[in-house]
Amino acid sequence: MTAPLSPVSSRTLSTSILIGSCALLVLGVQPVLLGAMVQEGRIAEAQVGNLVTIEMIAMVLGSLAGIALLRKMGARVVIGVAGIVLAAMNLAMAGQSGMAALSSLRGVAGLSEGVLVASALVAISRVERVERASAIFLAVQTFLQAAVAAALPFVITGSSRTDTALLALALAGAIAAAAALSLPPLLQPAAPDGERGALTRASLTALLGAGLFLGAIVSVWSYFGLWLIRYGYPPAFEGTAVSLCLVAQVVGALAAARFGERLPNRQTISVCALAGALLVALFFVGRGNATAILAVSIAFGFVWLFTLPFFAGWLIEIDPGRRAVLYLTAFQLGGAAVLPSIAGVAVGSFSVDAAMIFSGAIFVVLAAVPLLNKSTTRG
Repeated sequence: MTAPLSPVSSRTLSTSILIGSCALLVLGVQPVLLGAMVQEGRIAEAQVGNLVTIEMIAMVLGSLAGIALLRKMGARVVIGVAGIVLAAMNLAMAGQSGMAALSSLRGVAGLSEGVLVASALVAISRVERVERASAIFLAVQTFLQAAVAAALPFVITGSSRTDTALLALALAGAIAAAAALSLPPLLQPAAPDGERGALTRASLTALLGAGLFLGAIVSVWSYFGLWLIRYGYPPAFEGTAVSLCLVAQVVGALAAARFGERLPNRQTISVCALAGALLVALFFVGRGNATAILAVSIAFGFVWLFTLPFFAGWLIEIDPGRRAVLYLTAFQLGGAAVLPSIAGVAVGSFSVDAAMIFSGAIFVVLAAVPLLNKSTTRG
């Protein structure tokens, strides 16, 4: 086994968190961006899920590629180039329409976003208090998403809401490229230890559960803007609902960090999955009431990030050696990539309501999985 790498400095950690947050800005902007693209006739409603899937899969591949590149090349070059490419791809999308062009550009953007995120993942893995650094990363990225999502409906650049959102994403890429100059020459992840056997039946159950949960969340998130439009809400209201949801995510993550150790992992996941299904139902119940929609949006955001840390806890229960937990992000992003595309098929066959109903059903199924998987004991 190789010796552990020395911890990174506070400056390197802060810079990497900024870069990773710029890369993940798209996750907060998606409802505004995708809703505007449909309204402006650039893509059809049923294509939204496919576009999300392409970008999320590219993110997964980009993060893996970024970690590999950082092992062999200088961090400033790897991250700087990725930031420039991300800015260029978003600028190239301005005025574009049609699934062929947009999917290609979003795919390359997703690869670049994944490489940028790799810098944050590597830096966080090399600090003593990984949980605390992860919480800071979560808070910074979500606050940035909330601020930009709230501002976009009120910012006018020409007549296109789509191009305004793309300009914001391009600016984020440029900021990441500039921040790369502050990284150390080398930012290397620990070498893989070559151990196998981490993916047991119990750990795969937990990992698949994590993928289902985030996939159901992102299916709602991807179609949320279109769902609001369907029920007559203006863009300004959409921005308010999205930003409040994002702020509630930070509160949920901090609450999990503060109280998570006192709660049982599997049972908490089951309760939160049921809460997710209930909140989807409440969106429909309160669809004619703006205050109700905002309240449910806040609760949805809280449940979103309050729940995610418990999957890591569940995996550590199964594998105290913490090998399985290394796969958590890949499975979560995989779920976030695949499930919105499946929801898109339902939207194409019925309406945007189908995406919400699909997610609610996934939450109900997931609620039973942790309780059925009694084999999640240490070992």
